[in-house]
Order: sequence, then structure tokens, then C-alpha cells
Amino acid sequence: MNTQQIQEFLTHLIIGITALYTIVMVVDFVVGIVHLWQKFTVNIENTTSEKSHLESIDIKKYLKVKNQNQSTNHITSKPEPQPDNFISIDVDKIDLRTARKIATAIKKASTSNPDLIIKQKVNSKSVPLAWLQAQIKHRLELAPEIVAPIIRELAPTAFTSDREKIQHSNIAKTGKRKVS
Repeated sequence: MNTQQIQEFLTHLIIGITALYTIVMVVDFVVGIVHLWQKFTVNIENTTSEKSHLESIDIKKYLKVKNQNQSTNHITSKPEPQPDNFISIDVDKIDLRTARKIATAIKKASTSNPDLIIKQKVNSKSVPLAWLQAQIKHRLELAPEIVAPIIRELAPTAFTSDREKIQHSNIAKTGKRKVS
């Protein structure tokens, strides 16, 4: 064997090894893609079955809450308030400390209805006063029979009657208080 033949043999050997290595890489890549595709299809099947299970649970929970709300609405229906003694609540008069106390009291009073709970922290940060006031106003619309007594006890300055509004407006117009 001369050097020319040895060089040709080594060149063919290197080409063969490179081709074999390339074939192994392609086969490994295809096997990995097939394996990944199988996991993906199994994951989709599990996700859809979990979603349908969660949707059925959510629907059951929604129907249960709706039925509870309907049953409580029939029981706690109240007559409309009389215009002579109508009392309104000005939530904007509630300060931050009182708003937090009201939120805590609502949480304690609403053990049967978790929709009334007001979160005082979001993302580990205290919520601002305006947000608390808006939530209290919303809960007052949802369940006035629970929230109004709590506000009356903890923030009596937030209550105003129509007579007080009339007196305040008369003072503002004339600059003098009208004695009745």
C-alpha cells in the first residue's frame, strides 16, 4: 500500500463516519419529535378532560350560588323605603381605617356568602381607599341587609337622610340656617 491508497482509504473512512454520525443525529431528532408529539397529544387530552370537569364544577357552583341567591331574595324582600325617612349612605365619607374595619366586619358577617368578602390586599399590597369605597358601595348594593347595619355601626357619619340634605342645601343657598 502506498501513501496514495492510504489517503484515499482514510478519506472514505472519514466520510463514512461523518455519514453514520449524521444518520444517527437525524434518527435521534425524528425519535425526539415523535416522542414530543405523543406527549403533546396526551397533554391536550388531559387538559380538555380537566377543562370539561372544571366547567361542570363551575356550572354546578354557579347554579348553587344562583339558587341560594334566589332563595335569599325571596326571603329577604323588603318594602320600598318611605320618602319621609329615607336614609342614604355616602360611602365617600368613609376614611381608610374605617373602610378597612367595615371590610373586616363584612367578611366576618358573610360566612354564608363568600361573594361579599372584600380583599384588603392585592399582590401583597394594601388596596387604596377609593377601591375599598367602591367595593363597599358594590357590596351595599348586593346585600344591603348585611352591609348597611355594619356601616351604621362603624361609620355613622356616612349616613345622611333627605331632611339633612334639604337643610344643607337651604344653608348653602341662603347662607343662613332655617329653623324648623
